[in-house]
Amino acid sequence: MKKEFTHKITDNEIVFYQRKKAKIVFSEYSTLIYVGKRFTIQDRLNVICVSQKLYSKCKHDKFLLFTPSANSYLSVTLVADQNLSENEFVSTTYVKEQLNLSDGDSVFFCTFDGRTYNQIYTQKVENIRENNLVISALDSDNREINLKNFKHYEIYNSFSDDSMIIKASHIIIDPALPAGTVRLNRKQRIFLGLELPLYLSDEQWEILNSELESEQMDLINELYGSTDYILNDNVPYDKKQKCQKIIKSYFGNQIKIIPVLETLAKSKKGIIKKFCDFYVGKSTISLIAKRPFDNDEGLDIIRMTHSNMNLLGIDEMDKVILQYKNRKMSCRVLALDNEDAFLKTNRPVSTDLVVGIPIHIRKKLGIHDLSSAIKIDRDTVFIFKKSVNEQVVPIILTLFSANLFSDSSIVISALLSLIAIPLVLYFNLSSKRNMRA
Repeated sequence: MKKEFTHKITDNEIVFYQRKKAKIVFSEYSTLIYVGKRFTIQDRLNVICVSQKLYSKCKHDKFLLFTPSANSYLSVTLVADQNLSENEFVSTTYVKEQLNLSDGDSVFFCTFDGRTYNQIYTQKVENIRENNLVISALDSDNREINLKNFKHYEIYNSFSDDSMIIKASHIIIDPALPAGTVRLNRKQRIFLGLELPLYLSDEQWEILNSELESEQMDLINELYGSTDYILNDNVPYDKKQKCQKIIKSYFGNQIKIIPVLETLAKSKKGIIKKFCDFYVGKSTISLIAKRPFDNDEGLDIIRMTHSNMNLLGIDEMDKVILQYKNRKMSCRVLALDNEDAFLKTNRPVSTDLVVGIPIHIRKKLGIHDLSSAIKIDRDTVFIFKKSVNEQVVPIILTLFSANLFSDSSIVISALLSLIAIPLVLYFNLSSKRNMRA
């Protein structure tokens, strides 16, 4: 095939490439031999099944599947299949629909030229409030990182695939840090799976079971059991520390930083949104996307705890704006007030760190897995409209009082009204602004 896809961003943060340009050798084209195969992989929509040889080379890299004919791409997760040759792959129905693939189609596998950091330090107090992430000027391979050409970056754990999106303005480069060092606050470490895992995958369990000495494996069994591999409650702190040390020694303690292509296009905030953000007050938190209650599926609602609703300054049935990469969606909120109902559809996790989102909303937002942290803003436009009824009487009184100046002209009365009404609105909405954490 002579046609080439040569798009390349020259700062080397990301490279789309064919085999002859690749740093890892792939087949030039991979052929889709069957789509819609039912995978047993839990929590993921964007699964691509490839040969064991290809999977072994790059199983912990982030990949894009690019279709030259449609000029479209999708982030995918690789799994291995012993029966596939190196120039064949199998996709889920979700991938097929997103990229409009058919049997026999040819595609490009694309990877990111990201930066790896394997020294995890705790964050300094002054950077915690702003959720800043501090990195060294050089990564683990002594390569520089350039943060000027992308607005957002994805930070992910290369083994567990836990990830979060962060603005470039919140990534601070500290030349004094040793190469390959990153400073993270506790919440960021939890989001990225760098604390003691709440559960172990089958792959992780097999590695530990085959490599650990009997005494160490006994400790793992005590903490995680031997069937579901879920971290037990009420485990003593000293045993957790020992277990964490064992797990990190085998699976590493590193993250990768890659640019988010989808956010290259600039998005403009409308005048109405700016107006409502000013009067109501913007409020934002980040939470990990999980499944909601069973009876929530198909509804345009999400679930979060009362404490997180209080942090955002919202009540039940208020609206929030979910944002993941370049996609946004407004949804109503219900309380995540039944932990048992939540755990029927999810693996154990602290409910204060998660948001329950129905699958049709996750698909619209492009959230392919249940390990990604997303941004949540309260919908200030909705809250402003909701508060309009409360403002009607003060506005009428303001207009009436402006006309009481009998010695004033109509123009002066109108000017007084124009000045007074925004002030009345602003002061009356102070309770909404003060609801934020």
